[in-house]
Amino acid sequence: MKAVLTALALVLVALPAVAQDKPSVPFYGNEKCPLTGKAVNKRWSVEAEGQRIYLCCRNCWKKAKTAPAKYVAKAYPKAKKISSDVCPIMGKPIKGKGQKVTWQGHQLTMCCKRCVGAFKKEPNKRLALILNKDVKEVKNTACPVMPEEKVEADMFFIYKKKLINICCDSCVTDAQDEPEKYLKKYMKK
Repeated sequence: MKAVLTALALVLVALPAVAQDKPSVPFYGNEKCPLTGKAVNKRWSVEAEGQRIYLCCRNCWKKAKTAPAKYVAKAYPKAKKISSDVCPIMGKPIKGKGQKVTWQGHQLTMCCKRCVGAFKKEPNKRLALILNKDVKEVKNTACPVMPEEKVEADMFFIYKKKLINICCDSCVTDAQDEPEKYLKKYMKK
């Protein structure tokens, strides 16, 4: 029994290292469908109150689409407060109560309305940088997979502690298939 537990522990420890070998897109949405409680399918989502709610299937998507605001509290029952004395956008101390913003169940405080606006333009990217202090943004303006294309707001993946901007979802798959081909130049920075 002890040998089995040791082997299992080694497998679990090895899993994160394998994930580092491929570009990945962090997911900050709800894990369970607010209608059925089943695991979500990231293809099915609706916007409500500035947040994206993920659902398990087409039927739930159709229902949620008719009144999405009613499912925000079910999708994100309790916001995770990410506290800081420093504005995550400007890097300056937050005076007073600051400006609160909630995105996909994460509540953050910014120094001003302008920073809230900057956060809302790229909420997933900003959240990824806030929650992963060791990840650095490359700030590329051309897609590494399709260099003739400009990157899109909030389209990115993380690879070897670098946040790399991309132009579309399909570029994630290409970069995962051949990371060295597309991302080698970004690893030098």
